[in-house]
Amino acid sequence: MSVEGKWNLKMQTPMGEQTPTLTLVADGNALSGTFTGARGAANFDGGTINGNNIAFTVKIEAMGQTFSLECKAAIDGDKISGEIKSPMGPTQFSGVRA
Repeated sequence: MSVEGKWNLKMQTPMGEQTPTLTLVADGNALSGTFTGARGAANFDGGTINGNNIAFTVKIEAMGQTFSLECKAAIDGDKISGEIKSPMGPTQFSGVRA
């Protein structure tokens, strides 16, 4: 099954539960898309696809600074789970295809 599509995520962060969306676009083993959260949308490219595993880095603006979020996830049908590493530490997430 394709990794492409819109994903509704849930994660517990130091600022409480967050429910961002992730839109993924595949081009062979290359991955791009948009991460949309409470602070707005951020586009990314340069991600990778390896079977059902994905990895990408997205830069977001928060508190007047730019932060990099490193994401690694596995997709199983219409479910996604993984980890986002931020300057505040790692956060586990899960989600479903929208």
